[in-house]
Amino acid sequence: MKTIMKIAKGTGKVILALLTGVLMPILIWVALGVALNKKLAEKKVKEATAPTIGEILNKAKVDINQ
Repeated sequence: MKTIMKIAKGTGKVILALLTGVLMPILIWVALGVALNKKLAEKKVKEATAPTIGEILNKAKVDINQ
């Protein structure tokens, strides 16, 4: 029984090491992709400026006399 327990613990550690070796690089690339996508989205929002009231009125061809 002790031998089976040792084998089971050893197998569990090997499987854990294999999963870590396979999944960690994938998770790192996914995290980098998410961070890059968020950064680009924030940059796009900063670049998009709202038009001023004067630009809106000029586009609508509305003349305001002062």
